Amino acid sequence: MLHNSTTSGSLCSRRTVFFLTTLLLFVSVAASAYAHSVVLWCYVENNRVNVEAFFGGGAKKVQNGKILVVDKNGKKLLEGVTDKKGLFSFDPPVQDDMTIVVEVDSGHQTTFDLTKQDFIDAAKEAAEKK
Repeated sequence: MLHNSTTSGSLCSRRTVFFLTTLLLFVSVAASAYAHSVVLWCYVENNRVNVEAFFGGGAKKVQNGKILVVDKNGKKLLEGVTDKKGLFSFDPPVQDDMTIVVEVDSGHQTTFDLTKQDFIDAAKEAAEKK
């Protein structure tokens, strides 16, 4: 029985090309989805809450993102808009659990939860720096 090595090599090569093409397609779709996701980072410093909003990857900032801050019961505490650098800061009306929501024009939104403990820890850090 004769074995044709070119046919076997060609089949292996086709499988490899198919696998690599599928993998590349998956990675590019996943990267595109991540690039359009909204990322929200919030922290307490000097008794202010600082908000940073950007799209996945961090290169593009969320400009004019609608900010909504609600307490642990869902009551609206305040609202605002991110600047051209994707930043927003505010004096919290309460130093307790709260959720910060950012929504962009494309309909994407994400949330960040700050806890009462975050405020306590920030106050301790500020006192230690003095």
